[in-house]
Amino acid sequence: MRRRELTGVLLAIPLACAIDLEACGDKFLRVGRSPKFARYAAVHPAGILIYRPINSTRAGTDELKALLKRAGHKPVVLDRTASVSAALAGSPYDVVIADYFDADRLKIAMQFAASKAALLPILNQTSTDVETAATRQYPFLIKPHAMTKYDALAEIDRLIEARNGAAASR
Repeated sequence: MRRRELTGVLLAIPLACAIDLEACGDKFLRVGRSPKFARYAAVHPAGILIYRPINSTRAGTDELKALLKRAGHKPVVLDRTASVSAALAGSPYDVVIADYFDADRLKIAMQFAASKAALLPILNQTSTDVETAATRQYPFLIKPHAMTKYDALAEIDRLIEARNGAAASR
C-alpha cells in the first residue's frame, strides 16, 4: 500500500511541474532568418545586377556583393562604363540595384532591353525633400542611412514578392 502511494507521488511530481516547451525557439525561426543571428537567408533568391554608384568605392561594392551572395542571391556588379542594356539582354536578372540619381536613366534602358527586372534604387541622400520624392516614385528603396543591412535584404525580398504577386495576378 505504501509502495503504491510513493509511486503515485513520484509520478505526480513531474506532471505538476510541467514546463511549457511548445514555443521554445520560435522567434529564431522566422522566414528569411536562419538560427544563426548574423545570417539572413533570402526568401526569394534572385539574380541581381548592381549598377555601381558614381561615388561608391570598390570595397563598398564588394561588401554589398558579398552580403547578397551570403543571403543566397546571385549578384553581378556592372561598371558605369558598361552598357546596361547589353548586360540585361545577356542574362536574366530579377533586380537591378542602382543609385537613386541613376534610376530614371536606367529605367529607360531597361525598357529598351525588354527586361523583366525590377529597379531598386539606393537613396544615399538624407534630404527630406529628396527622400519624399523618392518614396513617392519608388515604393521600394534601400536607405543606408536609415536601414540595417538585414533591412535592405528584407526590402529586396519584399520587392521580389510584390513583383511576383503582380505577375501572378495578370
